[in-house]
Amino acid sequence: MAQEIERKFLVSDPAIVDTLAGERLTQGYLSHEHNATVRIRTAGHSAWLTIKGKTVGATRSEFEYPIPLDDGRQMLA
Repeated sequence: MAQEIERKFLVSDPAIVDTLAGERLTQGYLSHEHNATVRIRTAGHSAWLTIKGKTVGATRSEFEYPIPLDDGRQMLA
């Protein structure tokens, strides 16, 4: 089990990212409750199911599993 520490940053000059290569992600939430969040994410030829536990302080448990791309697309639909 991994522990996630959420960090957010404000970019002072958005032009910094203009030259960076990126990857298109698609994601959707199947459940977003107080005690757990369930998310599907796809990128390229891959898909993942992610389950995040309740936030305690600055951390929360995170479980992420690869799933078949077609399953991920179907769940997002």
